Amino acid sequence: MLKRLSKIGVMALVAALLLPGLVMASSQGVDDNTITIGSVGVTSGPAAFIGQPYYEGMRAYFSTVNDEGGVLGREIELIQRDDEFDPAQARDHVEELIYDEEVFAIVGQLGTPGVISSAQLVRDAGIPSVYFGSGATELTELGENFFPVQPNYVYEGKLMAKYAVEHFEAENIAVLYQNDDVGRDGIQGIREGLAEMGMEEHLNEDAVISHNPNESDFTAQMQRVLVQDPDMVIVFSLSQAASLIVRAAEDFGLEVPMLTTYSNADASFLATIEPSETAPNAIHNLHVMGWLDVDEEGLAPLNNAMEEYYPDSVINAYTMAGWVAGETFVAGLRNLEGDITWDNYIESMNNLEFTDGLAAEISFEPGVRQGVTHMAVSKVVEEDGEYFFEQLTDFMEF
Repeated sequence: MLKRLSKIGVMALVAALLLPGLVMASSQGVDDNTITIGSVGVTSGPAAFIGQPYYEGMRAYFSTVNDEGGVLGREIELIQRDDEFDPAQARDHVEELIYDEEVFAIVGQLGTPGVISSAQLVRDAGIPSVYFGSGATELTELGENFFPVQPNYVYEGKLMAKYAVEHFEAENIAVLYQNDDVGRDGIQGIREGLAEMGMEEHLNEDAVISHNPNESDFTAQMQRVLVQDPDMVIVFSLSQAASLIVRAAEDFGLEVPMLTTYSNADASFLATIEPSETAPNAIHNLHVMGWLDVDEEGLAPLNNAMEEYYPDSVINAYTMAGWVAGETFVAGLRNLEGDITWDNYIESMNNLEFTDGLAAEISFEPGVRQGVTHMAVSKVVEEDGEYFFEQLTDFMEF
């Protein structure tokens, strides 16, 4: 602990001597053969179904790069810590990675609570932090060493409003959202989107209905939805809560389109609904936002790598997200000029325009940290008793 406190004190002193806005130049985590990076995310417990495929996708990408000769003459080594979806553990692990393991960058930290809890630590250190398994809008405003990729939830909410009006032709929208950073960002975006389109009247404030993130009974919320007689429902809730909302829609006979966040855009989420037994009709009204522009050709490198390194694992949206995290970090390295330092890497990322990966487009410039802004809508499709999402619309921006 003394070692850690001493390092923190020294770095704080150095930071105090620098001009505001400057980051520390550092090549920690880099030697002649290796670039060592760190990541923190859940890989055990109830949420492990997200983290395990996510990190397999990331490791598969780095293994591919390493087997092809590495990048800048070095292999990528990933140190991953399990935070069990506990924000206090997440912060401790990030601190350990920066000051004890001395990694070059934090890559693909997973889970909004953990990302938010350690954000100040990362900002103070000035270490590059690339890709977050989170759409928290706060990440777009933290500083020049943060490089979010996933769409932020405010922006996603704005696009949801746009799709609701232009694609679903909804004139009376209801919104169910979980009352935390995720849901509040979402409803903010929906309101902003409607306002910018001059269509605020499409969302009655009585039709904006919140729930606790751990809510298990949606009877009251669904009764309030039915009173509004909406022609569309937007569900800005994650995994278990969203699953229970779809079941409640079946129980109450709600027969209008439902649109939920990209965080639920995977067949493993649909499996939690058990649609054949609990929502055989409502499941066909479910739609989801998506930000990965994938086709068979685009997925080939990921599929080949997973067959090589994780032949027994299922490939899903979380695997793809982990792969994108690896792609983004390495794209910044390939674009780098000069020594491998934090300053040069951040400058490289500020000039990055990467369109060769799974995401529709990844680009940054100084002060702009919006992440991906192209999204599309997918619908649920059933085939031989299996349920999955199939892209319905073209990608578009707000």
